Amino acid sequence: MIIEPLQKDKHQRVPFTCGKEPLDRFLHEHAYQAVAKNLSKTYVAVDETDETVILGYYTVATCRIEAGEIPEDVAHRLRLPGSDLPGSLVARLAVLERVKGQGVGSLMLMDAMARCARVSNEIGGVAIVVDALEPAVVGFYERFGFTRFEPDSLKLFISMATVQKMLDIETAGRKNPQAAVAVELEASA
Repeated sequence: MIIEPLQKDKHQRVPFTCGKEPLDRFLHEHAYQAVAKNLSKTYVAVDETDETVILGYYTVATCRIEAGEIPEDVAHRLRLPGSDLPGSLVARLAVLERVKGQGVGSLMLMDAMARCARVSNEIGGVAIVVDALEPAVVGFYERFGFTRFEPDSLKLFISMATVQKMLDIETAGRKNPQAAVAVELEASA
């Protein structure tokens, strides 16, 4: 499986159906426009044998987490200020009906989390936020470490520090990834 940016001339959007009309409609009618307007970025999972068929997709964007929205104990533990906070939003995540239960959604969520964590090193961000479409989906996100903002909320988050540690992503305060690449390039020259 390959996860890559949605491309208008490559990926077949219309045949995609996940069983949830709002998610299907977004991919069919709005994803390209959102990318073109730089509102969000959509990534698709495709099979290596036919890269035109979309097995699943996710959409990411930046977001603002309102002051006091993160539970007080978490904010205190992470030493967060009491003001609004920057974050990343996994706005949509959907899997083609015929491949549900095969790990596509899990791989896409991990890819989205890794992408958001890397971006946070460049522009900042304290958490990744998801809005579960329905209560049945909350458990999926909780298995990856997401926590509800409030007990009955469909809005969940995971701290960026947790994601970076879980995925072993270098943070801005440690080793500089660009410097490591430069050293590798010099060594191979």
